[in-house]
Amino acid sequence: MAMLRVLFVCTHNGARSRIAEEFAKLAASGRIEASSASFESNTIGPLAVSVMNEVGIELQTVPPKSVFERFKDGEGFDCVIALCDPASNEQVPIFLSNLDVLYRTTAQRVNWSIPNFRSLSGTAEEQKAQARQIRDRIRTEVLCFLSQLGIDSDVA
Repeated sequence: MAMLRVLFVCTHNGARSRIAEEFAKLAASGRIEASSASFESNTIGPLAVSVMNEVGIELQTVPPKSVFERFKDGEGFDCVIALCDPASNEQVPIFLSNLDVLYRTTAQRVNWSIPNFRSLSGTAEEQKAQARQIRDRIRTEVLCFLSQLGIDSDVA
């Protein structure tokens, strides 16, 4: 049986999708193939990198492949999970509705409403606290998803 291929997608620089990918790889221990993608190719910001370092994960600042690069490379996925914030009008739901056209496959579609790091406000410490909440929410969603697949993890 082929390994389940999961793609995490978010807009902008891919920080949220990269964080989800890293948590999935750590928690699933090779039992799924996790990848990430973004719509833009900007560098992942220092705030996301910093809060991941706090939990012992070195997050690269290089953005993941774009969804368009993955399309050109002919990649297919069993499940595509969008991490977007409908409150900020992110366009990932449009992407999800067109998966069959993009990847020529019928992938399971999931959407997690996760705020964008770009939406954080307040002082530097307030922004860091909000970034930790985003990180922890992504970790919780990933662990719940893996549990639904029957993959339990010691990652807390």
